Amino acid sequence: MKKILPLLIASIILSCDDGDIVVEDLDFDGVALQACLPTATTGDRDYVFYKIDQSNFESLSLEFSTSDDILTVDGTYSDFDLNNDNIVDYRRYNAAPDRDYFCGNVPPVSPRVTESFDAENGTFIITTTTFSLDDNDGIPSDLESGLDSDNDGLPDNIDTDDDGDNVPTNQEGVVIVNGQISMNLSLDTDGDNIPNYLDPDDDGDGIPTIQEDLNGNLDPRDDLDEDETPFYLNAEIRAEASTPINEYRPNSYTRRSALQFDFQNLVLNGEGKELVFDQLDFGSFTTSGISITVTPEFVED
Repeated sequence: MKKILPLLIASIILSCDDGDIVVEDLDFDGVALQACLPTATTGDRDYVFYKIDQSNFESLSLEFSTSDDILTVDGTYSDFDLNNDNIVDYRRYNAAPDRDYFCGNVPPVSPRVTESFDAENGTFIITTTTFSLDDNDGIPSDLESGLDSDNDGLPDNIDTDDDGDNVPTNQEGVVIVNGQISMNLSLDTDGDNIPNYLDPDDDGDGIPTIQEDLNGNLDPRDDLDEDETPFYLNAEIRAEASTPINEYRPNSYTRRSALQFDFQNLVLNGEGKELVFDQLDFGSFTTSGISITVTPEFVED
């Protein structure tokens, strides 16, 4: 890490009576950033991010609380001061710690801490970016990017119902061949050259599929004729809900985010020494899939 000489000299002058000043790199290169994440999705939430060097029996951890949606909303989250609530610790042990040391309700009695440095000054910044989005509808996300087939405000790559007929896309007979949608093989009930997953009137009877939901439960698939064929797939029966359907089903998709952590003007104090860094890259953490549920605003035909 690049050191700034004037900063080092100033620190020595100001702190020579209090202890030794040590400016060095914390060698956590190649060590994965791990996390203890909250289960709550609103309000103030507690986070712990940490690195464990299993070979040298040392760790670097960050503990903080925020109401910002750092896991699900892109942006730069700054102005986090290191204090009694936002804590950075560098520790050495007599053996390697594990996840329970940081994520358990009560830290284990072992391993034992042999040396500890706590942040007495500094700030940190979190930068959140989208790593991936997937509506799990059976269509590769890259084929849906930039599209909003039903104009409901949800791009197709996070829309589980691309044509807005309340029949999930993954239930509309889409066929993927060599990573591409086969329009010839995908289901097209009315033969209008519009596959069902993009056709708001699947059987071509003039009644939108979404309105062939006689029981009004936002699922046309369970409204059946005597042959147990859904009305929306039978052009001979023009069934229509007595009360017009003006609501979409809730829509759930999976998001993965990449979080980058950077410390600035970090000062760690312990054992009569100070570890001083003008900047320190704490690393990047990629979340596992987080389910997000939204209900798009209904679009009138």
